[in-house]
Amino acid sequence: MLDATELYQLTPLLKGILWVEVIVYLGLGLFEVFDDFLVKPKSWMTISDRPNGYLVLVDKVGHKMHATVCFLLGFVALNGIIEGAVTRFELELCFVSVALLMMTIWMTMLPGRLGIFVVTLTKPEFWIQILMMAFFVDLIRPWIVLVCLGLNGWGVIVYFAQTRRHLFRRFEYSAVRDDLVEVGLEQSKIDSLDKMAGFKQL
Repeated sequence: MLDATELYQLTPLLKGILWVEVIVYLGLGLFEVFDDFLVKPKSWMTISDRPNGYLVLVDKVGHKMHATVCFLLGFVALNGIIEGAVTRFELELCFVSVALLMMTIWMTMLPGRLGIFVVTLTKPEFWIQILMMAFFVDLIRPWIVLVCLGLNGWGVIVYFAQTRRHLFRRFEYSAVRDDLVEVGLEQSKIDSLDKMAGFKQL
C-alpha cells in the first residue's frame, strides 16, 4: 500500500487506463457540462404538445450529475498523465469513481443479451474496474476496497430486489420494448436495440 504522500510512477498499463479515462470520461464530461444548447428535450418529456418543464429539469439534474462524475474521473487521470505519477488518493478516487459508475450499471442492467452486450461492449468502466482490481488494488487502503465492493454489491442487490421484480411488467426484452414504444422513442433507436437484443417481432 502506498503512503499518503508517496508517488506511484505510471506503468504502461496504468498509463493506458488513464488515457482511456481521459479520452472517454473527460471528453464525455466536458461535452455533457456544456451541451445545454445542443440537447433537445426527449420525446417522452412532451405532454400536451410541449416539453414538460419539470421532466426536463429532472432529466438535466441526472445528466449533469453524470457529467460531474465523468469530468472528475477524467480530470484526475489527466493530471496523473501530466505528472507521470499518481498519489494514493488519486488512485483511490479513480477506484471509487469507477465503482459508482458500475453500481449504477448493475442497478439498471437490461434483460437478456442486451444487458450483457451493453455492459461488456459499451461500458469501459466494466473492464477498467477489473484491471484496477487485478493489478493496482494493493496500492490503496483496504477500507477503500471495501467501499468499492460495497457499491458494486449494492448495485447488484437493487438489480435483483427491485429492477428485476418491479421495473417492468415482465423482466424480458419484449416488455422493455413495449415501454420504449409507449414513450415514443425513435423507431431507429428501437430497431438498433432490437438487433442487439436479438429480438424478432412476430
